[in-house]
Amino acid sequence: MKLNERELANTVKVVISNGVSKLGDILFDYVNSVWLSKLGNGSFWMAVYQSSETIVSVFVNFIGGVLSDAKQRKSIIWICDIIAGILCIALAVFVPSFLLLYAIIGINIALSVLSSIRDPAYKAVFGEIVRKEQIGRVNSLLESCKQTIKVAGPVLAMVIAKFVGSKMALLLDGLTFIISGLLIKQLDILFETEPPLVKQSSFDKIKDAFKYLLKEKIILIVIAFASVINFILAGYELILPFASFAFSKNAYAFFLTAESVGGLLGAVSSNLIQKELASKHLFWIIAVSGLPLVIMSPLYQATHWLFGPIICIALFNFCVSVFNIQFMTYIQTNADMTYIGRVFSIVFTAAIIFVPMGSFFFQSVMDVKASENYLWLGGLLIVVASTASIIYSLNERRVG
Repeated sequence: MKLNERELANTVKVVISNGVSKLGDILFDYVNSVWLSKLGNGSFWMAVYQSSETIVSVFVNFIGGVLSDAKQRKSIIWICDIIAGILCIALAVFVPSFLLLYAIIGINIALSVLSSIRDPAYKAVFGEIVRKEQIGRVNSLLESCKQTIKVAGPVLAMVIAKFVGSKMALLLDGLTFIISGLLIKQLDILFETEPPLVKQSSFDKIKDAFKYLLKEKIILIVIAFASVINFILAGYELILPFASFAFSKNAYAFFLTAESVGGLLGAVSSNLIQKELASKHLFWIIAVSGLPLVIMSPLYQATHWLFGPIICIALFNFCVSVFNIQFMTYIQTNADMTYIGRVFSIVFTAAIIFVPMGSFFFQSVMDVKASENYLWLGGLLIVVASTASIIYSLNERRVG
């Protein structure tokens, strides 16, 4: 079944909007990171810059979920984008140099607030602009766009900042947000979701979302599984920059390229899946993703040939890309539209909490320069996926 004309128009707008917005994010972070790194105590301010996003998101995500389920989702998205664009333009044009440091931190926090309000609505709106059976296709196209920009974005950001300067780069960044917002504003809502008539406090609405997940055991198991996977993937992200110590010189650069290629191929392949995967298949995808990591170190030690580990990294990211797309599609197509914004706020908050926990945990238990780490992480993914599959099967039998 193909996208109809209105769905195709919506998909084109969402994909272009997402691509423009992602490029703006990369440009904003690149310009600010370069500027902060040149300060005398740049490492401190870089830590403040990065950690402020996480702290803010933990507290604001739930508000974003509540607003998404109570208001018009399209309006939330485009208004947040326009405000973000205005803030970036203000930073480029009106902030004097002696206030620039504090303005960068402050506006980064403001953008994190806007992102936390916007993101649950953004994921929830898919069910309003295409039919449920087409959501997976839209997610695949978005991931393909994301992976492409992930490869080209940093180089483009560097070129833009070098030739037009930091101030003009921030101005262009603001324009990307505004373009993204205007595209979202033009979305054609095909399936209206009526907000609940009963008036409740924000706390009660969040509590209702948790009650809903406790009733929907399968969705809860999938979300809990994804959170644990994020915890383990934080260990992978931690050790990857040290690949040149664990394997050979320039391994990290090759692995980054392999990541992008694998992620892009995974996104394209996921688009070929004609229907939504059953939740149990999500566990199998992660179990398969662990296999390339398990054989990476023994393969390199046996051959001392980097091509083997490069292929393993590409295969691993291929599986992770497919998992991410199918996980989002599963939530978007199975969660009740009444609660879906709040469900995504729970998903995002869990990811934010588990990722730093994973980074600190694996930093304390691993020698980050050892190649055997990939074997342990791959094995851990297989064990977790197998355990989740068993829990899923037991719960399915109980329900049946």
